[in-house]
Amino acid sequence: MHLPTLRHLPALLSISASTWSPQRAQLSMSASALPPDQCAILWDVDGTLVESTKLGFDATNEVLVAQGQSAITLADYKEGCRYSTPARFNFHLGLDSGDPEGEKLGQIFDNTYVARVSKETAGLFPGLDRLLRSLSLNGHPQGALSNACGAYVRAVMAANELDELPGQRIALFRVALGADEVGAPKPAADGLLRCCKDLGVEPGPCVYIGDAPSDGKAATNAGMRSIGVLWGANSEEALKPNFDVVVEDMAGLTRALRDMMLPKAS
Repeated sequence: MHLPTLRHLPALLSISASTWSPQRAQLSMSASALPPDQCAILWDVDGTLVESTKLGFDATNEVLVAQGQSAITLADYKEGCRYSTPARFNFHLGLDSGDPEGEKLGQIFDNTYVARVSKETAGLFPGLDRLLRSLSLNGHPQGALSNACGAYVRAVMAANELDELPGQRIALFRVALGADEVGAPKPAADGLLRCCKDLGVEPGPCVYIGDAPSDGKAATNAGMRSIGVLWGANSEEALKPNFDVVVEDMAGLTRALRDMMLPKAS
């Protein structure tokens, strides 16, 4: 897929947008005047940056069956993905979210899951590689926050060569965190605020991109702007109430980012 840089976008690209509140509009206008290095772009991982459904689904069933439990369906797996890993296993087992069984199975899952990360099992969605590099070259810091474990997030960064540009000591993603490394998982703001602190930026001008309602809620809770993508696990109807903008393809994402970050006409 051919994808222009943010400086060479076509004039009209189709996006689906939710209604902007006055507070959000004011935030967008104040952020547009800031230099690029103060406008960080933060990303969810599974279903947003990478297609890892089969990897997660297969590893989940492997863990459940090894523990004498029944395998789950793909629909059950996708529904459970709105939770952090320990809570997700408790969801699959019909237990309370804080039950210690989820922590036990979640650790087994993490050990299984992380070891299998590669470009084949967790590769970037088409068109994203060029966009990520364009954002970095245009001076926007980037980071990743997932409700999976931090070791998984960094394994994905390494597998897709996002930790540095080939031949250059420039990291595309300067921070990569999982739910086990922050105070509370999404939709809490903890992880996004930690990313901003580590990048040395204020949350207001930043953008978080995700594919689940919890991603949009986390961005709102952190006081930053948000873009929901429809190539993940959730429908437009589920995403629109929780994101500033919802996009269906890479062209729409590029346009939404440009509109949020470039100065507005007076």
